[in-house]
Amino acid sequence: MMQRILLCAFIWMAAIWPAAGHAQDMFWSTTLPAITGTDTLGLHLRSLREQQNGSRQSAQPAPSATAFRYTPSPRRRTANLAQFVARSRQNDPKGAADLERLFALTDVVEAMRAPLAEAGLRIDDVADAYAVYWINAWQASRGVDDDVSRRMATAVRNQVAGVMASTGALRGASDAAKQEMAESLLIQAALIADAIKQSQGNPTLGRQLAAAVSQGARGMNLDLAAMTLTEDGFVSAN
Repeated sequence: MMQRILLCAFIWMAAIWPAAGHAQDMFWSTTLPAITGTDTLGLHLRSLREQQNGSRQSAQPAPSATAFRYTPSPRRRTANLAQFVARSRQNDPKGAADLERLFALTDVVEAMRAPLAEAGLRIDDVADAYAVYWINAWQASRGVDDDVSRRMATAVRNQVAGVMASTGALRGASDAAKQEMAESLLIQAALIADAIKQSQGNPTLGRQLAAAVSQGARGMNLDLAAMTLTEDGFVSAN
């Protein structure tokens, strides 16, 4: 239920966002930036996909969650959201102003806690946040809005956690660094989910969204076209 969960968490966005045409422009600009520090993870995720050689993989036990979780700080969250707005302002000043107003009205990250829990995921876990982004980005790249089962969400989360654990991607990372990465991923995932909803019934808009999200993922060394999402996680599309 991932896609619908995120849409439910952000359903109130429509009430304060700009007119449809401008909102669509903002979607593209806010989903494009790569997440600092995740390129290495993206490379290893792509290697994992290649190693699978197109076979369905059984869900693997999750590594210990200790290395991926952090204690959220409200002050750091405020700073992280301000940084997200600042990056967005470089491409879309009006859209960034709308995001800033949205962030001032409510704690958008905290609003995701209960909905994501229904899928077995947490907002204070970097692997979970990456899984949410990865699933939503892949669905946007394929123009689909399918429900995501708890099993599927867990499988993708375990893939991410396995790579992080094996590569030491977060070794020595502070709570602040983990929180910045996770919250940026969650915000982008939610914007993608809402953009998918906005593009329904509009093939041209759907293609623009797919291209923008795919470009953003390539900035993280994720080739979304080369993978397929299954109940047991991502496998090669070949």
